[in-house]
Parts: sequence; C-alpha cells; structure tokens
Amino acid sequence: MKNPIPAFVMYVLICAALAALQAPERMDVSLDHLAPENYAYREAERCAGCKGDQNAFMARAAGVDLSHKPPALDSRGWLASVHARSQSHGERVNTSCAVCHAPLAEGATRDEDKARPIPKGTWQGVTCGACHPGSVEQSRRKSLVANYEPGTDPTNPDNYIFRDRTDGKSMNTQCRFCHHESHDLLIEEKAEMLAAGDLRCIDCHMSAYALTDGHVERFHNFRVEENLPHSCSGGLGRSMSCHDQTGAEWFSRNLERVKGPRKEW
Repeated sequence: MKNPIPAFVMYVLICAALAALQAPERMDVSLDHLAPENYAYREAERCAGCKGDQNAFMARAAGVDLSHKPPALDSRGWLASVHARSQSHGERVNTSCAVCHAPLAEGATRDEDKARPIPKGTWQGVTCGACHPGSVEQSRRKSLVANYEPGTDPTNPDNYIFRDRTDGKSMNTQCRFCHHESHDLLIEEKAEMLAAGDLRCIDCHMSAYALTDGHVERFHNFRVEENLPHSCSGGLGRSMSCHDQTGAEWFSRNLERVKGPRKEW
C-alpha cells in the first residue's frame, strides 16, 4: 500500500488552495503613462487590475478607464485627486512627512529624527491602501474602510484602525487621521451636523454618482465644486438631502461662504 500524504503536506496544500480562492485574479495594468514625473503607482495598478465582477468598478475608483488601450484617465477617480500628487511639495518628500503624504512609503516613520529622503521615481502619494485594507486577507478584514499605520506590515490586520461605515463619526475620524484640521463650516447648522456625524466628509468630498450591480460608486477625486450637482445633493442611498432644491449653480457661487476658508494640511 502506498504511503498516505503526510499531514503537514496536506495542510500546506489546503492552505494554498484556500489562499487561491480568496485572492482575486488580476491582470497587468500599467499606469506609467498617466503618472506625473517621479511617481510610480504600483498599488493603484494592482487595484485597477482586479478581475472579476468588480473590475471596472475598482478601475473607475482608481481613476482608470480600461475601455482604452492603453488605459485612459477617468477624472472621477483617485488619479485625478490631490492625494495622487501629495508628495509634490518639496520638503514633504521624506519618510516622516510620508506618514500622511504617502503612508505606504517604505520606511515611513513618525519619528522626525529618523526621516530620510524618498527617492524620486518611487513616489506614490496617498494610495489606496492608506484607507482600504486591500493587502489583508478578505476573511480577516473587519471593514472595507480603515486607517493604516504607516511603517508597519500592510498584510497584518492588527496594523489598521477599522472604521464602521454605518457610523458617521467613525467615518469622519477616518479622514481626520491625517486631516487634523478641517475647514470651518460657516453655517452653524452644518458644523453641528459634521461634529455629530450626521454630515460626513464623504457626503461632499466623495459623493455617490451611480449604483452599478449593487455597488455604490463614489467620486475618489475628493473634489466638491467639480463634482456638482452630486456633491451638494446629499448622496446616493442617503436619506439626507442638502442642496438638491437650491441647485448646483447656487452652491458654486456660494461655496466659500458655505465651507469657510481652507486650512493647509
């Protein structure tokens, strides 16, 4: 009789099979032609190349239109955001500033004394993994939204602060992980709503624009005025309504009065 497969070998084979089932199939997507000088969007390429029923959905969030060869820019997505160019500010291109400006940069540290320059050609900005635990196994993710602790292992769920997407305060804390000082809303009612979590940062800065195969698609360019009328109409799937009766033209004229002066981050 043939020797049975050793238990350890069987365990390894089973683990490999389960990992293969969990890992989404990917295709190669290059964004080098869309990247500004000194940037390399490797993680965004990985997200945009996710195959399956989320393929186009993930690509649009990344800011990539896969219907073109090579892929073209989709201005609704991350590639069109300031987050994608957050290291283009001189002194901020080091491993200490990377804590907020490029959280997944190698060597990112909160210790300013250990700061070192980040080589040109490797800049990546505030990339997907800063807010989404995409490197964590799906079965170990507590939420699809989380703050990553820079300089740690991105595959370990213990290195994330997972956020409750049903809790407005939790979602606003997600943004304030880096944006320590948001702009001062000059309309007291809106300021109170923001503090209470009844108004979320994403309601204006990541407003929803479509519902596709059960997925709520949100702008990932984080813009407000450019995304009108969506950014002033409450948000797809939300019971609240902001300025849907007032209109985008009014909101555009009164934007500074509504949001107050912008603070540097």
